[in-house]
Amino acid sequence: MLGKLIKSGGAGSVYLLPGAPAQVAKLYHPHLDRAANRRKLEAMLELSPELPDQLENGKRYVQIAWPQAAVFDSQGGFAGFVMPLLDMAQTAELEQIMQERQARAAGLPTGLGPKLTLAANLAAVIDALHQQQHYVVDLKPVNLRFYRDSLYIAMLDCDGFSIQGHAERFPAEQFTADYLAPEFQRKGMPAGTEMAQDRFALAVVIFQLLNFGIHPYSGRPGNAQVATDIPGRIRDGCYAYGIKRHKQLAPNATSGHGLMPPELRAMFDRAFSQSPTPQRPSAADWAQLLRGYAQRSGGKLVICAVNPEHQHFAGQGCAACARDKVIGAAAQASVQAQQMQLQQPPQQRSARGAHHTAPGQTPVRLPAGGGQANAVGISGKGWAVVVLLIVLFLIGFTAWTSSPDETKAKASLQAQADQAAGLEVFRWRTRKTAGFQPSDARKAVRSMSQAVSKGDDDAVTRGLQLLYRAGEGKPSTYAGDPMRVRLRTTLMEGLGSMPGYAPELSDTYLDNLQADPRDYLAAAAMGRMYLSLDEPQAARQYFEQAVWARPTDGVAWLGIAATALLRGGDERDAVNLVALAQLTAYRYAVQNALPAEPGEPADNGVARTMQRMDLNAKVLRLAQGWDYQKRWDKVLAEGALLAAKLKAMPPLRDQVGGVQRDTMTTVAYGVLDEKHATGENRLTLTIAADGTLTYAAAELPMEPMLNKVLLDSVKRWTYLPAVQHGQLRDAEVVVLVRYRDGRVSFVPGGVAVTAEN
Repeated sequence: MLGKLIKSGGAGSVYLLPGAPAQVAKLYHPHLDRAANRRKLEAMLELSPELPDQLENGKRYVQIAWPQAAVFDSQGGFAGFVMPLLDMAQTAELEQIMQERQARAAGLPTGLGPKLTLAANLAAVIDALHQQQHYVVDLKPVNLRFYRDSLYIAMLDCDGFSIQGHAERFPAEQFTADYLAPEFQRKGMPAGTEMAQDRFALAVVIFQLLNFGIHPYSGRPGNAQVATDIPGRIRDGCYAYGIKRHKQLAPNATSGHGLMPPELRAMFDRAFSQSPTPQRPSAADWAQLLRGYAQRSGGKLVICAVNPEHQHFAGQGCAACARDKVIGAAAQASVQAQQMQLQQPPQQRSARGAHHTAPGQTPVRLPAGGGQANAVGISGKGWAVVVLLIVLFLIGFTAWTSSPDETKAKASLQAQADQAAGLEVFRWRTRKTAGFQPSDARKAVRSMSQAVSKGDDDAVTRGLQLLYRAGEGKPSTYAGDPMRVRLRTTLMEGLGSMPGYAPELSDTYLDNLQADPRDYLAAAAMGRMYLSLDEPQAARQYFEQAVWARPTDGVAWLGIAATALLRGGDERDAVNLVALAQLTAYRYAVQNALPAEPGEPADNGVARTMQRMDLNAKVLRLAQGWDYQKRWDKVLAEGALLAAKLKAMPPLRDQVGGVQRDTMTTVAYGVLDEKHATGENRLTLTIAADGTLTYAAAELPMEPMLNKVLLDSVKRWTYLPAVQHGQLRDAEVVVLVRYRDGRVSFVPGGVAVTAEN
């Protein structure tokens, strides 16, 4: 018996168990592949990591919510699994402890000691998973939690990991580009490389834990050739915190890496080295090294003599104190410079423009003697301010005169000041994906059939446009040769090739697909073969691959319709798919027309395209067997009538891209810095034609807490794609951000710009 629903996600829902207060049940959503999930669960039960619950001071700490048993429904079908209940109220996100201000606001410890303990505990948990050949893959701070009082790690959502099964691996479906190893940034992560990915991501998280949340690939670029985004810098090997300094990227001004012990810095260098020789440290390597620093008895960590709240590595300076000095000096210099400018008489401020000074230079008149100093009222503290301003001026003047581009120099100095003050410019980009996959085509086809059944013309039009766009610019290897296309089409779609299964042809087609997965003719031919063997599931997969390879070819759509009839299939689905096939063939008849046969009159391609569709409909009729041929004829007739209605669908209404207004709710947040508690900013958003957000960037730097509010908000909003002349377009929009007294509000700030504007 299930209790209260406590969480629901993309894979399933989690319920309390009234008879087992220490456990919960996760039930998978019905549409998921339960057979694969069951095999995955069985592998997880057999290869459980050695991470027992920890008992400390009478309290029980669950380190990992690993499955404990399978759950079956009333008919005996697999439904999900039971796992231990993890007390979320006693845990916090790992990201919250990385920066001191966020940690204080959340009531978490801020010293280096707790962070070393967390890093050691995290490495130990990852090591236990790796010993069973399981991998997290999407390893990042926001996905990790820990117990506030004991600092034990609390791992959740383990069925999303890459799991080792019997002679098969169940891959993880997600990763985050900011934590993706450099070798996978360009082409994605192939199977069998999960260990390397986990080792890289673990090193990034540990670096952030021990260095104030600073990402190891952040820093100050030395020229315009350095990538501006973290994934680009990872790809290019821009690690700025090594023992040997990077030539093009300088470290963050507040980084404490220089005050880490040599053996720790050497480990990070191994983890982030571009050289293929050194192997990245394993989780076990990290656990062994960090445990020595985390244990008080080791004496490798000492309390700061200046600030008892700080801790630092023995024999090294205090990184927290050094960071505070940098931030304090930058803030003080900024305030004093503003005060000095305001205190100047108006005549001096107006006369200053008559002097030829370097950009950013403030002329300072030095007194000739002590009497004159007293006359102008400069005290001892005043002289200190003057000296500080002179030093700042010299630094700024050097930066300007050494740069050929004053604008870039100013931006660089401003960025350094912002970094020192703890401010960051918000930027977010959607993670890289593997691109449009056959599984995406499968989902699109099914959703469009459902939209046709509901009579949702706009959904049908949007779905077809997006599917057609997905296939643009990705032809098969022979698509550029019309005569070759005609020859292959004639040979592979002729009545003489069907029905029946020919092993030799099958091997040839499979070889073709291996060499060119977008060989839509070979994929459709394989679909027809499996259809004749009365294996509609396999046939449908090949037809769906053909649609993925060339969405504008109506023949593959017809094949999917034929598979819908077999083994008690949905006849309405088959009719919808025939209609979509006819509509697709009609719309792209000219583009997809085959060259005329010798002696055949030339036309615009429509007649030949329709002849090809009729021929394939007859071939599919023969492939289905006589029991289904009458049903197929009926489906074709009804599909033709429905296609006529679909051809008359109105185009999409033109609209500018934007954010759905009612989703842009005001957000409350904890004010951490009164100086930056009020202000405005501009947020530029890039919205793809499918209505998803692909990029977001703020114009001005803000506090990390405010940036987190922006990130949470843009992920929550609903986006409207731009439509121009009835066609979906990518667009850029502007949103005004206003924050005051701990509340952030959002207002649309500009007209969308489409790709064609």
